[in-house]
Amino acid sequence: MPGLVRRTVFPHLPILLFALLSGWLGSNGAFAQTAPTPFTAHYRLDISGWPDATITHTLSRQGDVSSPGEVWESDMRASIKVASGEERGQFQLDGDRVQALDYTSAYSLVGIGDDYHLDKNQLQALPDRQTALFELSRKAPDARCANPQVSPCELDYQNHKGKTERLFYRVTGRSDIETPAGTFPGVTVDTWDPEKRDRHLYFTFHREIPGLLLKMRYVKKDEARSHLTLTDLTLDRPSDAARSTAER
Repeated sequence: MPGLVRRTVFPHLPILLFALLSGWLGSNGAFAQTAPTPFTAHYRLDISGWPDATITHTLSRQGDVSSPGEVWESDMRASIKVASGEERGQFQLDGDRVQALDYTSAYSLVGIGDDYHLDKNQLQALPDRQTALFELSRKAPDARCANPQVSPCELDYQNHKGKTERLFYRVTGRSDIETPAGTFPGVTVDTWDPEKRDRHLYFTFHREIPGLLLKMRYVKKDEARSHLTLTDLTLDRPSDAARSTAER
């Protein structure tokens, strides 16, 4: 995700985009394999004390495949007047297994910026944030850590510099979500840094389209600091389920 959003708008963005693969973390819940759907989604990001930002998220299938399995790319771009940035992750999907392949990110703030890259070798053990975001959304609908009396799920992933990060999360709801782009089946996940319990990020994913975020809300000390809203969605291969819920 872009640097300005990562460092200022979302103080905890490094704990947002994460991995939940049984091979990496141990299984915290089984999930049904869901085939990806290519999409382009646009969002409005409302930030306390900052100008509103526009974010575009694209999930697309890549044609250059050097080994069995499909290769996909998750690309996020943000702009906010004096700043812009991009984060892109490629991963291979082979049945229920997801393997990160390549990650790049870059940002610019009033003409000053930086670039980051993680290659396939660096991503063997843990995924990058974009790959991890896709995998979390894929597993969230069937995750077992929904009851408050059950221990939360734990997620490990690599941040933009290759540092291992840990996140706790719990599924808090499954319901239809109304957005300016339509009404969709959602699953909401409460995430937090175990060392900073007063800060929570609530993600609402599409239950049937892996990787598609519908809403996001950041809360610090019980005060909402920012929220993300889906404003427009284009499905390159629309599913019957997505079409029917959007037309309700």
